[in-house]
Amino acid sequence: MPTSEHKYSIEELLGALLRDQGIHEGHWALNVEFSATGAAVKPQDNPARTLPGLIVSVNSATLMRADSTAAGAVDAAVVNPRKAAASPKPMRSRKPVSTTLQ
Repeated sequence: MPTSEHKYSIEELLGALLRDQGIHEGHWALNVEFSATGAAVKPQDNPARTLPGLIVSVNSATLMRADSTAAGAVDAAVVNPRKAAASPKPMRSRKPVSTTLQ
């Protein structure tokens, strides 16, 4: 039965992004760009009160090459290994075709 939500770990998300981009080598990490803005907010428990607040939004996510020792980096060769190339099918020989009219 399909579900209405799917949760991914950072490693699973990195693997999906590397597969999407066809990247098979190197260590990669995820860089997420945020922006923050101050705002006046009304708490749910006391809507008559206004408090200083912070709104944080996600602007983008970027795949970045990383050192193999970087925390959170994944090895593309492990999460997205190259597929073994299929060996070419042997060509069948054809019966010789006569070039003379008989």
